Amino acid sequence: MSSQIKYKVGDRTFVLDKKSIVRSYDKYCQMSDEDFLADLINIMHFAVYVCYIKNIPSKDILSDDGLIHELVHLMKDNTRKYVDLKKIRKNFNKTLCIKKEIITFPKIN
Repeated sequence: MSSQIKYKVGDRTFVLDKKSIVRSYDKYCQMSDEDFLADLINIMHFAVYVCYIKNIPSKDILSDDGLIHELVHLMKDNTRKYVDLKKIRKNFNKTLCIKKEIITFPKIN
């Protein structure tokens, strides 16, 4: 069984490779805090994508304590000191966990 899933957004077709997503998730979860902070742009891209494919409501990820909002705070020097990295990473690991049933959008053949 292929780990690739085709899907459409508007008139464009995309391919999701579940094995690649799982590898990325594992890599980000296993990173040291220093490496995690150094790779925030890729982590943010990954988080946005997984939130999309899991269809996580925007109120849950964009609110004041939402994962995406908190990751943005980590990216800004003037707000990084006000957030709890350990808490954000715990939320990252929980929210972005990849399971078989994560795909919530119509697939195409």
